[in-house]
Amino acid sequence: MRKLGLGILLMGSAVGLTACNNASPEEQVYNHLEETVSLESGYVEQQESLTDLEKKEQDLYNEILQLGTDELDQIKSKSQEAIDLIGQRKDALAKEKESLDKAQAEFEEVDSIIDELESDDAKQKAQTLYDTMEARYSAYDKLHEAYTKALDEDNTLYDMFQQDDITQDELTSQIEKINAGYEEIKTANEEFNSQTEAFNEQKQQFYEAAGLNVENE
Repeated sequence: MRKLGLGILLMGSAVGLTACNNASPEEQVYNHLEETVSLESGYVEQQESLTDLEKKEQDLYNEILQLGTDELDQIKSKSQEAIDLIGQRKDALAKEKESLDKAQAEFEEVDSIIDELESDDAKQKAQTLYDTMEARYSAYDKLHEAYTKALDEDNTLYDMFQQDDITQDELTSQIEKINAGYEEIKTANEEFNSQTEAFNEQKQQFYEAAGLNVENE
């Protein structure tokens, strides 16, 4: 078994602009983009929490594998600890998704402003940026779905560890199912990271096309 690494993060910019009620369309887009980055800070926090919980669970899993069939009480105890950690991972995952959902709602405010931008180049780059970010959120939805499924499969494995009459073949079959699930997570995570990298690059390109003198932090 297998765990998920940190996703690549959105990059913020270093310069603040005019408040929205007096802002140009270009500045309005800027403000929405930077607020989106800010709202995703909750995602960053939960990623750190998930990574820590994954490591603790992986350590327990490795400890369980070192125990013999005559140490069933310890296997059951450590399995229950792992199940408790899975519960905490589900809580962190729910908070992570809540953060991304709020950020997506903020970001989608950009859509109605694109046609108001002054230059055709800025409009084109803003539309490209918008499409990339929507693809990124779609990739996250797939990642979240795969990760949620994997947690359920993990939970099933630790339930099996607590059964007195479980066979090695049954355990092996479940572990193979889990590993396949984490391959799905890896693929979805790579797509999410790829779209994030593209967004970070395209955001700066839009700022330049819109005549906004800002730099990534």
